[in-house]
Amino acid sequence: MAVRTRDQEPPAAPAFVAVLLGCIALYLGLVIPSESMVRHVVLAVVFGVVGLLSGWRAIAISGRRRAPRAWAWVGIVLGGIGLVALLYQALFMATGGALPAPFWSPYATH
Repeated sequence: MAVRTRDQEPPAAPAFVAVLLGCIALYLGLVIPSESMVRHVVLAVVFGVVGLLSGWRAIAISGRRRAPRAWAWVGIVLGGIGLVALLYQALFMATGGALPAPFWSPYATH
């Protein structure tokens, strides 16, 4: 019978990464760039997805520890809001303004 080894990664590390990348994804999701839209969207998607995955990893390994779980959820929520804002922003730009302009950006007019 094989003995299962314990995970040695502290759950606070991926929770910290989730919050950090969630904040970056939120910022990139709310800001509408004037140029280099493709690079902006790709970076925001990468930061958002890695933040979400780090948050889920922290929740999976945290066990009964409350603080890493709470911070992981904060990172997941921030990254999720950033990805939703980015999706709306990308749809606004891709459709040429057929959707209403994002309410958070006074400069997004067509």
